[in-house]
Amino acid sequence: MANIISNLWAILRSNFESSRRMHQLLLGALLITGGVFGEQTVAAKEVPAQGRVFAGLSQVKPTQFNDEMRAQGLKELTQAGMFGAEITFPMLKIFELGMSYTRRPLFLDEKDSVQSTEYEASLTQDAVFGVARVAFFKTPWLRADVFGAVGGANTSIKIKTATQDGELAKKEANDWFATLVTRAGASVGVGYNQVFFYVEGGYETNKVDSFKRTGNLNGNIQSLDLSGSYVSIGLMFDGVKATRN
Repeated sequence: MANIISNLWAILRSNFESSRRMHQLLLGALLITGGVFGEQTVAAKEVPAQGRVFAGLSQVKPTQFNDEMRAQGLKELTQAGMFGAEITFPMLKIFELGMSYTRRPLFLDEKDSVQSTEYEASLTQDAVFGVARVAFFKTPWLRADVFGAVGGANTSIKIKTATQDGELAKKEANDWFATLVTRAGASVGVGYNQVFFYVEGGYETNKVDSFKRTGNLNGNIQSLDLSGSYVSIGLMFDGVKATRN
């Protein structure tokens, strides 16, 4: 089990290292609130951790985007799937602080498929959050918490139709994140001996605007609103040891 958490921690660190400035910001917050990720640590040390892997679905209504998809004969976006991973470390008795990574890969094809055409739209968003959880209920078989998260996202939309072929992107240079995103909600897990199946529900604010356009795209899509309620399910590994250097 410790290997699972260590691997999860390595994956999350690699995603943060590809975005160094956000990484430094969140690590600084962790240092202030407890020093769990202190970079001055010389020897490897085992610390208790909670790791999560998850997949979910959010309900969204991006009006401008859907109007353009409808005009181009493509399907509309009403649900946005996502998957990701999270790791948190205890700071106080019921308070946990850590980081989460979420990826949204979305694909919309034609309403009426035609063999001779390959018109489509795809959307990719990578988001990194600093997460704070308050575990208000714990037994050997049940876990429950409330949480808040704040972070950033980079977003790319690619469109190919009879009249358009190009990309809308909101990606900040110098490894920063271009759009502020937040989440809040609660989760409940059922299991035993550190392994739990859990369900999480919450609300996410996630609105992207000021896109950079490449190719021959019109100006109909000025913003993309992916805000909405979501539900995710996953596995939680609670209270196991993770090695940090």
